[in-house]
Amino acid sequence: MSKTVALTGGTGYIAGFIIAEFLNQGYEVRVSLRNMAKLDTVKKGLSGWVEDGAADRLTAFEADLTKPMGWARGFDGVDGVIHVASPLGTGTESADELIQVAQGGTMYVLQGAVDGGVKRVVMTSSGAACTPRVAVGEIVLDENFWSDPNNSELDPYRLSKIASERAAWAFAKDNNLDLTTILPGAVFGPVMRPDVISGDAILLSLLNGVLPAAVKAPLEVSDVRDVARLHRLAFEKDEAIGQRFLASSRTIGMPEVAKLYREHFPQTKTPRGVFPNWVVRLLAVFVPSLRQLVPMLGRKYSHTSEKAETLLGWTHRTPQETVVDAAQSLIDHGLVK
Repeated sequence: MSKTVALTGGTGYIAGFIIAEFLNQGYEVRVSLRNMAKLDTVKKGLSGWVEDGAADRLTAFEADLTKPMGWARGFDGVDGVIHVASPLGTGTESADELIQVAQGGTMYVLQGAVDGGVKRVVMTSSGAACTPRVAVGEIVLDENFWSDPNNSELDPYRLSKIASERAAWAFAKDNNLDLTTILPGAVFGPVMRPDVISGDAILLSLLNGVLPAAVKAPLEVSDVRDVARLHRLAFEKDEAIGQRFLASSRTIGMPEVAKLYREHFPQTKTPRGVFPNWVVRLLAVFVPSLRQLVPMLGRKYSHTSEKAETLLGWTHRTPQETVVDAAQSLIDHGLVK
């Protein structure tokens, strides 16, 4: 008899690949949706990513991350919860606003798990929750490091991820939940639907020349397909209970990404120039999408994913493969002009 997992935020970018990963391994998958009419859209996006007939094992329930209703009912009878959904924001919210929504949503989901009789939870956190100050220099960090919420270099989104993961661990301890958290870096890769491209938006801006120059930011890349597999491995292996897992350890600079794109996709408008860091900081005041890159400027530290590799047998693609696959997918979906 196959197991059933419930996944929050079924229309999301990472969520789509996690859904595919579990379906392809024979699971029943139940996703939360704010609008039940979106289920057909989710299923269509899975075309080509799941085995024939697998999407028939995908169902949905109605719930909203900003409201407590629906979660316990949606989780009733499942073997585990994969909590992926988190507000990205528009880049204009204050830290307090985004923290309130993200942390509140996590509490609604975890309380729903308790009320629904579910003990096992795997939660998508972020490498943002394992981020030091840039001045720390050239060191390698593992999962034992926690970001300082008073670090003024961190934007509201990163602060919301720190607060959410901290709250999740405290709640899990108080309520005897078997929690695991996954901490991806910059998540890139192929896209399932042209309307959901998430982190690939910054790559698309390079390909279309919307970003007239590359930013000297080192991108610690997590391939969305590998992140999805890590969620499944963490769910299946008891060794993962009570653990955090970093899902990135290899870095590529944005200028190198631009160079790869000019070589592989010469028909695109990929720029040749590179922004000085002070220009990026200035532009980020007016361009919200650039704000996520500011904390990376001048960064020399890195992370290790050795724990996931050794404890769970996880493997991952190179950043070069990931960003090239992402670009090809964006081209295939007609998003590169």
